[in-house]
Amino acid sequence: MASSRLLSLLVIAFSGLLLISLPNGTDSAKILCLFSTASKSHVLGTQALLKHLAQRGHEVTMVSAFPLSKPVKNYRDVYVPIEDSFGPIMASFMKGDSRNMLKIMPVITHASLENTNFTLNSPQFQKLIKEEKFDVAILGFFMNDFVVGVRSWLNCPTILYFSAGFSSMINVVGNPTEISAVPHLLLGNKNPMSFFDRVKNALIYTVDYVITKFISYKTQPYYDYNFPAEKGFPSYEEAKRNVSLVMFNSYFTQTVPRPYLPNMVEVGGLQIKSKPDPLPEDIQAWLDGAKDGAIFLSFGSNLKSSNLRQDKFDAIIASLSKLKQRIIWKWDSEDMPSKPANVMIGKWLPQDDILAHKNLKLFVTHGGLGSITESMYHGVPIVGMPMFGDQDTNVAQVVKEGWGASVSFDDITEQQLTGAIREVLENPKYAEQVQTMAALYKDRPQSSMDLATYWVEYVIRHKGAPHLHYQGSDLNVLQRYLVDVMAFLGAAVFVALKVVGFALCRIKRMICGGGQKKQKQKQKQKRH
Repeated sequence: MASSRLLSLLVIAFSGLLLISLPNGTDSAKILCLFSTASKSHVLGTQALLKHLAQRGHEVTMVSAFPLSKPVKNYRDVYVPIEDSFGPIMASFMKGDSRNMLKIMPVITHASLENTNFTLNSPQFQKLIKEEKFDVAILGFFMNDFVVGVRSWLNCPTILYFSAGFSSMINVVGNPTEISAVPHLLLGNKNPMSFFDRVKNALIYTVDYVITKFISYKTQPYYDYNFPAEKGFPSYEEAKRNVSLVMFNSYFTQTVPRPYLPNMVEVGGLQIKSKPDPLPEDIQAWLDGAKDGAIFLSFGSNLKSSNLRQDKFDAIIASLSKLKQRIIWKWDSEDMPSKPANVMIGKWLPQDDILAHKNLKLFVTHGGLGSITESMYHGVPIVGMPMFGDQDTNVAQVVKEGWGASVSFDDITEQQLTGAIREVLENPKYAEQVQTMAALYKDRPQSSMDLATYWVEYVIRHKGAPHLHYQGSDLNVLQRYLVDVMAFLGAAVFVALKVVGFALCRIKRMICGGGQKKQKQKQKQKRH
């Protein structure tokens, strides 16, 4: 009797654990993630999310150029080799060539479109869509929104993920722009805006709108090639409107408050671990032994330090060699020429875990959003050397908030870099301010991982959640900003005024005309 009761309790306990392990007690789902980018840093957030979903019992498949270094249960990598496509562009940056974004943007856009087209038509991906069914697809966005067409191939809901903050390029669900109150990324986080700020903001958004339309024009042929209308596929614009959810790597304490639709979700910090992983033994020993503190230097996943122009490399080395701190530098080859004794190098370093080490005092970074966020989260001030894209704005915001300094990569000298490093290390205001920013960023009702997980599973549970669709996304720009309504009301008022004016003229003629007629009759009678 006792043994049967014990068996029953074990069965109940096992059933309870099974229900807990699966989302809301439902069956596990098959989740596909397609991330056709040549930038490893862009996939880190989705990789972390997919590993979490796999732990919850879902079957996840990641199509990318960056498979996990260690296998994870329920997680499958499908490798498509595109990781070197940005190499020549990034190498030219490190050599000191022009980084004018007006010239670079078309090149990066073309490379991104070609990468996605190559991935979609690769045998690996084609095999997946022909042989398997999925419950949801998470699509990585980077200048390639024609990827949303795979919804028709997979016949499942789609979620768009962007590894940066809110942008008009990812606003496929019609989120209100609020130009009068929310500054554009290029204007900086000005809150509130002055009158002239709003003038500049309006002009920037106008240019942004034109650029976005131009990119759509360049993207359209890629969509038509893969999803031709004559074969029954929806139009390019309709396919974008059919996206169920948009997630992006931001949090409002890093920017300014703005309105979001329920299917626009901020999940900034997905790649940051609440409990850091153990560091490799050599890195752990190097940082533990840094009695004067340690500095981490990295130009991110795309920019290779070995491509630095000689004069810039010499300036950085000269500066670092005179510091008493230990330096750990992300360096992409086995050896570094003239490597100082206080410098340790590594090809791929666990950045988030390194920044979490108690002896880490400073991060010298290119200013990518992921790097800025991880540094702030772990309370490490920065010296930024922005290179391209949003990095100038990111570093400028850090300087404005008071937890870092900026050095121009174009004009870098040993003296400038040393001065910036010593200023941030020796002035306690930077370390104090970054702790304040970290506290704001961490103060949330739920973690970014829990939030992202909830919404992915929400879309699965509700078969794409069509009730989240915002009717404003179906309107064109004239309708969205009530230009057609204002034109109609203006025309109506104009017609009404004309009618009233015409009526008044008629009445005036009747009154005045009758009086004049009587007066003429009297004058005529007098003459007779």
